[in-house]
Amino acid sequence: MAHHHWVYGRRLGRAVAGRAGVGGLHRGLFVGAMALSLAVGGCDCSADLGSGGGGSRCTSTSDCRIGTCVDGHCVAPGADAGPPFCATDGDGDGYGPGCRLGPDCDDTDPRQTGVEVCDGHDNDCDGVADNGVLSSCGDCDPTCLSDGIGSGTGTAFDPDMDESESVGIDPVDGALILDSRRVETNFIWIANTGQGTVSKVDTRTFVEVARYVTGPAGAGNDPSRTSVNTLGDAYVGNRGGRTVTKISVLGAECPDTNGDGMITTSTGPTDVLGWGMDDCVLWNTSLPDGGIIRGVAAQDVPGPDFTLHPYVWIGGWEGILWKLDGETGAIVLRTPSPTNNYGLALDGSGNLWISGRSTLALGRVDTNRCVDEASCSAPPCGADGDTCVKQIIPIPGGANPYGITVDVAQRVWLALYDTASVSRYDPAAPLASRWNIVSVGSNCHGIAADGEGWVWAACWATGIIRLTGDDPSSYTVVAGTGGFSCKGMAVDMDGKIWSINNAHNSAIVVTPGPTLTDASAMTGVVPTIISPYTYSDMTGQQLRLATDPRGYYRRVFEGCPDDGTNAGTEWRELVWDGDTPPGTSLLWRVRTAATRADLAAATWLLVATVPPATSPVDLITALGAAGVVPQRFLEIEVQLHSERASPTETITPRVRSLTVTHGCIPSIV
Repeated sequence: MAHHHWVYGRRLGRAVAGRAGVGGLHRGLFVGAMALSLAVGGCDCSADLGSGGGGSRCTSTSDCRIGTCVDGHCVAPGADAGPPFCATDGDGDGYGPGCRLGPDCDDTDPRQTGVEVCDGHDNDCDGVADNGVLSSCGDCDPTCLSDGIGSGTGTAFDPDMDESESVGIDPVDGALILDSRRVETNFIWIANTGQGTVSKVDTRTFVEVARYVTGPAGAGNDPSRTSVNTLGDAYVGNRGGRTVTKISVLGAECPDTNGDGMITTSTGPTDVLGWGMDDCVLWNTSLPDGGIIRGVAAQDVPGPDFTLHPYVWIGGWEGILWKLDGETGAIVLRTPSPTNNYGLALDGSGNLWISGRSTLALGRVDTNRCVDEASCSAPPCGADGDTCVKQIIPIPGGANPYGITVDVAQRVWLALYDTASVSRYDPAAPLASRWNIVSVGSNCHGIAADGEGWVWAACWATGIIRLTGDDPSSYTVVAGTGGFSCKGMAVDMDGKIWSINNAHNSAIVVTPGPTLTDASAMTGVVPTIISPYTYSDMTGQQLRLATDPRGYYRRVFEGCPDDGTNAGTEWRELVWDGDTPPGTSLLWRVRTAATRADLAAATWLLVATVPPATSPVDLITALGAAGVVPQRFLEIEVQLHSERASPTETITPRVRSLTVTHGCIPSIV
């Protein structure tokens, strides 16, 4: 497999004078001070051309301080008369074993003074050029400073310390890699059907931290589906009133939606604000003409510079699909569904899969091609219509589907309520062998798949059933979960399994072990919820585990101190070491501010997309071209993106290290 690979190479004698960018008068003083320090320090990055020493250019022997002039170069006495530079010449000066100008560390090399200076040569004859005299940037510029993280820098990547999402660490070499199980949205959104509200519950503390009304007063909201986008915001579908509501995950940091100059929002289950009073409730859209709302699925679509634009798909019971703008709630698209709609789930290729409960079928819509009414107008194809925009796939035996999910291998799972079975549909398998239906002896409702290859079904009274994703016939009932009204299923960011108990007003939380029967269950969790009726993607993990992986890592670097000796910071280069296998990419962005706190409000600037860009990136030029004045603090973001190579294979880019260099602009005295 081909790889793009970059390693930062040492750049000796880096020219600074004359570079375009910000700084004006300060830049001129800075360059002058640098030049003076180079002269005093005796740094010679010119390869000693024209000085008459061995290897110098010449036109006649009289130009040579030692030796004779041969083919335009001075040759030391007794040296080989071969080519002036050879394969064993490690530093480019013409000296080395078998080279015409003699071996390194030979008395005929005038640079072997015994004292190491910054000139690219092994002056003290210890086998290493410039050891101990290079700047921290690895060059001859004594004003250059560098700071880095990752392999070889002395500081390891730490996703728990720095801001990050969906990235992990390769235990072998410490490189950043994609890991969709690491998502910092540790909340589950449980619809309280009997109250017309939704509860926001911390999945680590089990505390209900907020409760929101889900629709206008008097609408009889009756919420039953929640779906969470990659930012952690929730969309709630109301059966009564036939509306959809978006709620922000930000809590006390929600926007001031009512414009009263303060943030007013719920703080717990007993603090429920009236409709229109909670700033975290962002919008509500009415969808009255497609039946009661039954399916909700968040979708985040890449836009310019790999930014994500949020959308949400809504399914009406009477066979209508809507696509809403996730930021505004506006209707982007309204189209007939291939089946009636009971549940929705997205895969990594942009296919929207539909649990067609009364249609007795699995539906599919290609959201990459169904983008407006015209492109969605063709009638659906049958079971063999994999290339069609819409598809209807009958379930063998006329089984009736209920809950739906997509696993990490892109297989679609259905709880088949009326037949006490669970089914797996593999769209990548041969047509005749795509369905795998297993009788589990109980009617199941919600279904969810985790990142470790297990599938979990909520089966009323029987309890939680754990199935092996690659072999559904291998399953068990999780001990301690029987006798409950298990309705919904979800997986949280830490891999714990949640079952929502409709008639028991509580949840069960299962901590899985590595084997089929190894699991512990905690019952009676969140006893504050009321008639909970949720079995959609209420944590957002299904979206993250099944769709194309992407994540980011951010690190803040500090430049020159404000101590009166500096007029500012010059951010110079962004350097990285990493790989992008085919189908993957890295995106590098920066933002700068005078303080750490101000970084959050600064605008991101895209400085490299890899491929085709390679390391290093000239930040002086990038910031200057964008009109951005460099400040004391610089935040670096690397986004890791991957396209699935096949329905069952996920590949990841790798970042082993990143380094940023800078210099301090002297103050005018």
